[in-house]
Amino acid sequence: MKDTIINFDDFHLQFASATNEGEVDEENSDSDSELDFDEDVDASELKEYMESCIPTEAIFLGGIEKEVENWTSWIIQDDYYIIPLQDDKYDWALFRLSWDDNWGTWNWSFDARLAGYKENYQDAAKYILKNLWGKWGIDFKDPENESYNDLINEL
Repeated sequence: MKDTIINFDDFHLQFASATNEGEVDEENSDSDSELDFDEDVDASELKEYMESCIPTEAIFLGGIEKEVENWTSWIIQDDYYIIPLQDDKYDWALFRLSWDDNWGTWNWSFDARLAGYKENYQDAAKYILKNLWGKWGIDFKDPENESYNDLINEL
């Protein structure tokens, strides 16, 4: 597509008041929806809280759950979202709620921003995901990565 710009630089979306350490940005969060992070919060409560922070205009694209085996094994679980941006430079942002199997917690992951697909979120999402996963070295022809192809095909 002409005039398409994809950017993988670090960025942050304002709604994500729950940081990767499970803390709350007191200045930018609604106290009625905050969890008390001084106490132990189980992973499902943290995920539920983080989902409640996501604006209604964000679109859930789907999730990937995969077991990775190396010298040990771990679970990858990522829930992908795309959100329109009110930005002069970019039209969309892709972000994830990502399970960290090592630490047993959910994290915000802000992956990419895109310009050039103003109208159609499905096309924007496909473009971002294919480029992001290509950047990560995911082989779409490998049967073990079928879940990535499935997510793309469901859009």
